[in-house]
Amino acid sequence: MYVTTFYSFKGGVGRTMALVNTAVELVRRGRRVLAVDFDLEAPGLDTFGVLRPADDVPGVIDFVGEYLVSKRAPNVERYISEAPGFGAGAGQLWIMPSGAQRATYAADFSRIDWGALYEQHDGYLLFEDLKEQWKQVVRPDYVLIDSRTGHTDTGGICTRQLPDAVAILFFPNDQNLRGLSKVVHDIRAESRESRTSPIDLHFVMSNVPDLDDEDRILEAKIDAFREQLDFRRGPLVVHRYDSLSLLNQVVFTKDRPRSRLAKEYCDLVSEIVSRNLADRDGALDYVGRASRSWRQRGVAYERPDVMDRKLGEIERVHARDGEVLFALGAFLEEYRRRSETVGSLFDRAIAAGHEPPQAYLKRAYFRADRGDAAGAGEDALRVLHSDDVPPPLVREAISLVAPGGLRAVAESVAVVALSLDDRIWIASTLEETPDEIGVAVSILEPILEDRELGEQQRDRARSVLALRHIGLGKCKTAAKLLRDRERGVADMDVQDAFNYGMAVWGATEEIASEPFTKVVELDREDDSPSDEHPNYLQCLAIANWVAGDRSKALELVRRAREAVGESRGPTFSCWRYRRVPAREFLEDLDEIEALINGDASRKPYFMTEAPAS
Repeated sequence: MYVTTFYSFKGGVGRTMALVNTAVELVRRGRRVLAVDFDLEAPGLDTFGVLRPADDVPGVIDFVGEYLVSKRAPNVERYISEAPGFGAGAGQLWIMPSGAQRATYAADFSRIDWGALYEQHDGYLLFEDLKEQWKQVVRPDYVLIDSRTGHTDTGGICTRQLPDAVAILFFPNDQNLRGLSKVVHDIRAESRESRTSPIDLHFVMSNVPDLDDEDRILEAKIDAFREQLDFRRGPLVVHRYDSLSLLNQVVFTKDRPRSRLAKEYCDLVSEIVSRNLADRDGALDYVGRASRSWRQRGVAYERPDVMDRKLGEIERVHARDGEVLFALGAFLEEYRRRSETVGSLFDRAIAAGHEPPQAYLKRAYFRADRGDAAGAGEDALRVLHSDDVPPPLVREAISLVAPGGLRAVAESVAVVALSLDDRIWIASTLEETPDEIGVAVSILEPILEDRELGEQQRDRARSVLALRHIGLGKCKTAAKLLRDRERGVADMDVQDAFNYGMAVWGATEEIASEPFTKVVELDREDDSPSDEHPNYLQCLAIANWVAGDRSKALELVRRAREAVGESRGPTFSCWRYRRVPAREFLEDLDEIEALINGDASRKPYFMTEAPAS
């Protein structure tokens, strides 16, 4: 149960209307909500249609009055009425009105001495009992209290004793700034002195004219409120809405959900929910904000001890919510790196039914980082046995599958469900190990038999498949693929011409000059900026050597060395037809340089050591 008081120092800011719209939106989101009218001198909650009781239900002043007579806290059920009619999927709404609206209401109210209630009749304990009864009888997710304006005898009950949060609505003028300064100070003092957790404050600038602030009048007022009331976030804004429909007390979040006013009320709802860690949406929001703060700025979202307390509360309250546990585990993995609780959180999240591919993939990475290759492989295969997995996740999962499980990858549910273009893309990225290259071949070969394959897709699939066959030492097969298009070398692009030349070299152990000369010609004709990618420079070095330009070839080797030093991560090497670490790429450049300088014994790796068949 999360209690939020709606307070304004002055009237006319739409406080009650904001509360009603908040209540209805929370119910629409499936929450159980109790609205309590503590604006005892000018009550109005029960005048809204959605909160109007069927009968004249007694309320707050009747509850207090009976207590003063009987000296015992009355049963709260008599003072609460349910509001029906929100439909399937919605939550529930109750109201505890200010009191029965009979002729004696004013007299009943005036007879209550609120100071004496606290000083002589244990009023504090009465309202603690009332709060506990709300929790036991109604079991609401949210209690929303409509409080009186100004400094009042009941103000402290609503703004300091009962709430977990206070939504402070104000029009940005000097009267409100002066009045709110003491109220906000007292709320914060209460938080420091007698509470285990502070009262959350939501500042809402309300009834704001929708006009250009060309003279920065509004901006200056907001700055003054921020500085004097000491808040960083916000304020939220609810604009003035000029319409006669306000006379009918329209609930915008229910009757006009697409209006700007409804959106602004929904923003307030989301802000309130975000501070309530017992609400799963609030818990997910908090973990998300903490994660973004750490990922983007490298700093804790709050003071570490405060954040640890809140994260512990989230884990305790949502112990059976798989999505929350997973989000918590994902953040703690980033935040604490080696936290022993992370693996347990992932296990519990999945056991609780949170089983999207992302959950298994995250746990797979966690297990792999801790040396559990078998466990990582099992989780990766679960991803590949899932439906509707995004292509990048499919690719990541394949990289985590143990070699023994790779045979089934090409026919896995996730891979088969991908579009042809996505399967070709994945195959084009599988180029680091012979096992990965074998998976790429298994993916691509059935694609080339698909009669629905477009000509461009077919060309792309053939080109990639040829590269993979060269990487496996199957150069004759690769050469046939690249020429199997009723075209000669003269019709090839630079990539196919080079790969065809390398495939012929590997298949015959003789160097055919035509394809490499074609590569050099195409590169010279290309007037776009020079491509300084290490692999391209490496390929050009070989092509220029075959074409007879030894000095150019050596210059390209030098540039390739410089480029690989600036690149990050592994780089594809045409000496192996695999993606390799920078160290191995540099070794390959040494081999190529020796070949250019006359050592004819140097041959590409795929001709001497690749697992040909």
